Amino acid sequence: MDINEAIRNRHSVRSYLDKPIPNDTINEIKSEISECNKESGLHIQLVTEEPEAFSGFMAHYGKFSGVKNYIALIGKKSPDLDEKLGYYGERIAIKA
Repeated sequence: MDINEAIRNRHSVRSYLDKPIPNDTINEIKSEISECNKESGLHIQLVTEEPEAFSGFMAHYGKFSGVKNYIALIGKKSPDLDEKLGYYGERIAIKA
């Protein structure tokens, strides 16, 4: 699948299966995150196996369930922070 097909086929998921992410997949995502952080100056992180990940109010607001893994988009405040987080977050989501 090329990047254009990945973009067209991308969709959001709000309910997750209770199975671990394979190590090779984790390594590929971490590698992409590392590249994105290097290019952008951001501090994006992959968090895995955190059962309390979405236990707060916003998890209920977004109707998430069964979340144990997530990508934290982190950066210093700047006029272009939202744009950078959106671009690199989407790049990582497509890779994932």
